[in-house]
Amino acid sequence: MIGGMTTEMNTMVRGLARLLSSALLVGVVAACDTSDILKVELPGQVLAEDLDDPELAELLVRSAISALECGWSMYSGGASHHSDEYMNSSGNAWWRNMGWRQIEANETRLSTGECDTAYSMFAPLHTARFQANDVYNRLNTPEFADVPDRESHMATLRALAGYALVGLGEGFCEMSVPDEEGVPGPLLTPGQTLQRAEQAFSEAIAHAQQSANDDILNMALVGRARVRLGLGDYEGVIEDAGAVPPGYLRVATRGGSSPRRYNFNYNSVNSQIQPAHGTITSTYHDLTIDPDGRPTQADGVPDPRVNVFNLGIFGHNSVTPIWHHDKYTSRSSPLPIASYKEAQLFLAEAYLREGDPDEALAIINARRLELALPQVTPAAVDVGDEVAMMDLIIEERRRELFVEGGHRMSDMLRFEGTPHEIPWLGEPGSIHPDGVDSVGGAYGDVTCFPLPTVERIGNPNIPSV
Repeated sequence: MIGGMTTEMNTMVRGLARLLSSALLVGVVAACDTSDILKVELPGQVLAEDLDDPELAELLVRSAISALECGWSMYSGGASHHSDEYMNSSGNAWWRNMGWRQIEANETRLSTGECDTAYSMFAPLHTARFQANDVYNRLNTPEFADVPDRESHMATLRALAGYALVGLGEGFCEMSVPDEEGVPGPLLTPGQTLQRAEQAFSEAIAHAQQSANDDILNMALVGRARVRLGLGDYEGVIEDAGAVPPGYLRVATRGGSSPRRYNFNYNSVNSQIQPAHGTITSTYHDLTIDPDGRPTQADGVPDPRVNVFNLGIFGHNSVTPIWHHDKYTSRSSPLPIASYKEAQLFLAEAYLREGDPDEALAIINARRLELALPQVTPAAVDVGDEVAMMDLIIEERRRELFVEGGHRMSDMLRFEGTPHEIPWLGEPGSIHPDGVDSVGGAYGDVTCFPLPTVERIGNPNIPSV
């Protein structure tokens, strides 16, 4: 069972070992005594019980941050590839299945793939969740009571766990999360998983307030506003998102030193150093705003939030022309986790749903002013028309949060069966309305990611299908 403690503990120890190896190398070089180099104990020999040392607290927290950042990169890239932001350009079965919505529950990369293989979301997100919880539980014991910045670390760990649960709750059709680590958990709906994320963020907020850690406080406020939007708690969204200060941004750091550190939105699709497995769909080309503030395409002022270009490069399948964007320009490009701009769009939707469309429109126009884009005028939208206003907010989210953190896929799932339904690629109304893409690939019917077969088989609380 992937959610079990053994696999995740091993991953945590390996992550800590990598950090220890860096620390040991620095220590060896500083000593300037090369005769002792071969006497250094291999970091891979770190034992689980060694993690009970309070002196390793900061290192443990750093390891948990690394795990979430990697899992978030996987989720963000995979969700973009699966949504209508990217379309397939690959000859590789895994990427084709992602782009064609043919992902199967028994796909190894989906279930047991580690955090160095593109879009292996399930295990990396669960590992991040487990590590954050495990280190939090250690810090909550008397042995760790005197650790410096303990409350601040605990705030960070609860926020990390919350975001791991956001990916597991928003992206997957079903989920299992242990009530007690090491004990198989119940089968959860996406909403139930998001409720657990909300609890984690609430605890993070409490710790952050006590430790005066404003960065984590804002990170958790954005996260809780996000899950409250998904749960329909619009008053809660207004409370949380309204407290996030302008300019706030928390990112997942990325790097080019190893696949584990890659920004996979760049590496799999936007890369100009290797054949791309996906390309930006035509609905994101030449986005503009007309003089009355209507979102348009190739008919108005260019919208800087989505800037795409073509360099005459073809994809991995050697057939599909590749369109690049300027949001991630290298494997090292940081990836947004939580931001003021997304919080503002949570606010706009919440105000509209609470019967205050004027405030929702004011939020949109304030952002337009920052970007020097035309304001939305009465000629562009009837503020009293809730359907038209919601469509405007969805479009603003599509542009503002392009290829960031799974927001587009989340909207495609949230609005299924409503007047605002967003067609998946292959469905009527999409760029491939007949169920076949430009190279003859047939789309499947997958929307949310399936719970992996290995979890269903290995967890006695989950009925077989």
